[in-house]
Amino acid sequence: MQSNKLSDDVEGNPDRVDPFYQQGKVACVMFTVLLLLSFLVIGIVTALNFKKNSQEDQTRGLLSDDITPIPFQYKGDRGLCSDGWVLYRNTCYLIMNVYGTWELSKSLCHNFGAHLMVVNSEEELEFISRVVQKRTDYWIGLKRDTMGQWSWVNGDHYHSNPHFWDENQPAHWDMESCAHLKGSDTVHRKLMQDADCHRQLYHICERKL
Repeated sequence: MQSNKLSDDVEGNPDRVDPFYQQGKVACVMFTVLLLLSFLVIGIVTALNFKKNSQEDQTRGLLSDDITPIPFQYKGDRGLCSDGWVLYRNTCYLIMNVYGTWELSKSLCHNFGAHLMVVNSEEELEFISRVVQKRTDYWIGLKRDTMGQWSWVNGDHYHSNPHFWDENQPAHWDMESCAHLKGSDTVHRKLMQDADCHRQLYHICERKL
């Protein structure tokens, strides 16, 4: 009886909307919206995964053994060092032509069984200055922690030798916490400066014989 009454009401009043039809219409709209949102989420996730995979592929490529050192300006004695490395006393050095952050440069050196260069003496610094390109900056294995303390990547104790730092360096307390050798045409020996660890620089690896 109720169904017949509802049908009679609809037929008697053409402007009256069937509530079942209205509910079905709302449900259809909601389903369409949810479907579009699902496609949007899938698209975003796919794009993020593609970007992540591309970055991982790029990093794996950088960590491969196909990386070649830049041509040396100084023809040093390779000695017992591997091809592409140069010998100074009992240490082999590799000058890398790969731009990277300080952390990536550290990983690349580790891939060669080495670590970022640790400056032990003024004589060593002068030697490296003759090997590398004059105008180019190079990451070395010195970093400042959140407490403001500098430390070398190989665990050596840090000595604040004024001959290693450039004038008025290190300068920035918060923003620049990684050390690099500054390129210059005016000095015969490269000096250390602090820099933002996310800068893209070349780097120097070293390993003991």
